Amino acid sequence: MSPPNVDSTMNLLRARSTLIACVCLLAASPALSQTVRGLADSGWVNQRIVMLKGMGEVHSPSDSTRLATAVGINLVAPISRREGRRLWIMSTSGGDSGWVDSVDVLRLADAIPYFTRLIERQPDNWDAYLRRAEAEYALNQRDAAAADYSKAIELHPAEAFLYLRRGRHYNSLRACDRALSDFDKAITLAPTSAPQGYNLVVELYSLESSVYSGCPDSTRRNPRKAIDAIQRAIALDSSRGGARGFVILAVAYASNGDLAEAIKLMKQALAVPGAAPSYRQEWQRQLEEYERVLAARGGGPR
Repeated sequence: MSPPNVDSTMNLLRARSTLIACVCLLAASPALSQTVRGLADSGWVNQRIVMLKGMGEVHSPSDSTRLATAVGINLVAPISRREGRRLWIMSTSGGDSGWVDSVDVLRLADAIPYFTRLIERQPDNWDAYLRRAEAEYALNQRDAAAADYSKAIELHPAEAFLYLRRGRHYNSLRACDRALSDFDKAITLAPTSAPQGYNLVVELYSLESSVYSGCPDSTRRNPRKAIDAIQRAIALDSSRGGARGFVILAVAYASNGDLAEAIKLMKQALAVPGAAPSYRQEWQRQLEEYERVLAARGGGPR
């Protein structure tokens, strides 16, 4: 019978040999290597993350040294693919918009406990309140999100981005007055707030147009103001006249009863090549609804 230390040594050698054989097999087998990479990617791909710094900046696909924010990229975002430490962010329009380093993000499931601990240590950290609010919003914890957005604003009242984020939150709750108030405040603060990679004021006018055209409260719904707001956005930034601008303007005209103009604008939006792939089905459905209502009216205006 072999001494115990000999058996242990032999077991270790067998284990090491098995491990080396597995590593060599994986290295020699592209298919298996791809499978392993796929398993590693599965920990990130289609997961939602919370960015730990900045206001939604991502590395540009064409220039990895350039960091910039963009419309459609939020602090909470889904991962579309992974390349090493590069996590590619999916914008709300449905396409890759840039990448973030995996060390600069948290999985959404881990975010609220993380920022809660941070706030306990740093109760005046407005940025932590903002990011916890974003996580709460993404997880439909709406009351908690409203409280944290408001606390972030209380601690840092001069930042337009905070009012934009709380205003969007209020708009999702159909609290139209509160949303419009926050967007108006953000417009006044934008010139002295942190710079963005997009025209913040233009985005705010676009959001105001959406509120005025879609508010369920008829006392706050104002189609004329909706049209004025989106036209002001387009005047400040002609690129806002693209597919998304057409859709916002179409909704404004539809809320004003001008379905013929709304239909024309929706068709223009759908004709823009490659525009917002994740929204196209909804846009098509909206176009068909406008056409149905107009046909029911006999093809004439209300």
